[in-house]
Parts: sequence; C-alpha cells; structure tokens
Amino acid sequence: MEITQAQLDSWLLQFFLPFARIAGLLMVAPVFGTRGVPAMTRLLLALLICLLIAPQLPAPAPLKAFGAAWWLAVMQQVGLGIVMGFVLQLVFETIMMGGELISFSMGLSFAQMADPIRGSSSPVVGQFLLTLAMLMFLALNGHLIALQLLADSFHTMPPGPQGLDAERFRALALLGGQIFSGGLRLALPVMVALLTVNLAFGIMSRAAPSLNLMSVGFPAALIAGLLLVHFSLEGLGPVLQGLLENAWSFMGALTGPDHG
Repeated sequence: MEITQAQLDSWLLQFFLPFARIAGLLMVAPVFGTRGVPAMTRLLLALLICLLIAPQLPAPAPLKAFGAAWWLAVMQQVGLGIVMGFVLQLVFETIMMGGELISFSMGLSFAQMADPIRGSSSPVVGQFLLTLAMLMFLALNGHLIALQLLADSFHTMPPGPQGLDAERFRALALLGGQIFSGGLRLALPVMVALLTVNLAFGIMSRAAPSLNLMSVGFPAALIAGLLLVHFSLEGLGPVLQGLLENAWSFMGALTGPDHG
C-alpha cells in the first residue's frame, strides 16, 4: 500500500493539530499540569484524548506538512491550549494569593513550606487553602468539565491556522483582574479583623507601656488568625465555585464565533 504525500498531510492535520491543543492545555491546567504528574504521563493522556476526539472532527483546511503555515498552525494550537489551561490556573493562583495575604497579616510570612504542587516554597496558610481548593475542584468534577470544554472547542474553532484575536486577549486580561479581585475578597475579612486586633494591641501599648507586646501580641494575633481562617473556610467553597464558573464560561466563549 502506497501512502501519498496528500494522505500524509491529511493525517498529520487530522491528528497532530488536535494533539497540540490538548497537550498545551495539559501542560498548565490544574491537576494535570502539576509537577507531581510526569511529563510522559501528560503526553500519553494527550495522545489518548486526541485518538478519541480527532476521528469525530471535520476535515481541516489543507496544509502542506512541515511547511511554514503548518508550523504556524501547530504553534497557534499549542498557544490556544495553554491559554485555556492558564485561565483555570489563574483561579488557583488567586487562592494562593489570598492565603499569602492572610499569612502576612497573621505574622506567618516567615513560615514557608516546600509546595510539591507548584514546585516552590509558599506560606503554610496559602498551601493549606490551595490543597483544599484542589480537592474542591476535583469534587466539582472540574477536571472533567475542563476536558469537555476542550472537546467542544474543536467544534467552535476547528484546528487550523486561525488563532485568537486581540479582543480575546483583552478579555483574558479583564478576566484576570476579576479573578484576582475574588482572591482579595476571600482574604479581606481576615485581614480587616487582624488589623483590628493589631490596632487594639497598639492602643494597649500606649495605655500600658510596660506591656511586652512581642510576648503577648504575636501569640494573640496568631490564635485570632487561625480562628478566623477556620470560620472563613465556610466561604471558600462559594468563592471558588464562583471563580471556576467564570473561568469555565470564559473558556467556552474563548473559541466561540463572537466573544464579547
């Protein structure tokens, strides 16, 4: 059986372009893109998803394999997948940011732990909130929703040389601002309460100069902070769900014909 150049080009377009988009998302998406998941596992998962999705896709526009236009299309598909995964990753970076702000307010900025998920050191409160957020993400079937949105994107924006326009990148920047404001709303009640505690100890130090604030104020701020974190955990679920719903809506509209 002889394989012609046209057939080879068609097969590469049919399978490699979807694979590039899928691999781009799995590189940076939460859960899939963590350091605990080996790169080979991600590639094999991307290949498996591609083999399931690609045969159901319409035939792409003809391109010469390994030509300049072909490589441009591959890079655009990888970039599109990375953007989709980055949108979800923003949510978890926001949770981590909220935890860091709470740690600074509690005086625990020095308490750093190795974070196996992000591959760096992070405050203990931020790592605790990030772990809870990851578990909630899995409980909400967020990983399955992300894969469903990825599969749907192949129908709204089939693999090819087209990419994202400037308006979509502008919308991504606006979404990032909205998501980070959500993280600030998560940390703000604890920060304000701890500021009130610190102000109270400041007034006490003026009224009783002999009072040793280092031996009294720091443990009190730490205990108050831990109690406030405990009571604020009830609000973590709704905040995270709202942020994820915004991210999922944006991912669905990202590859749509009209994104406003």
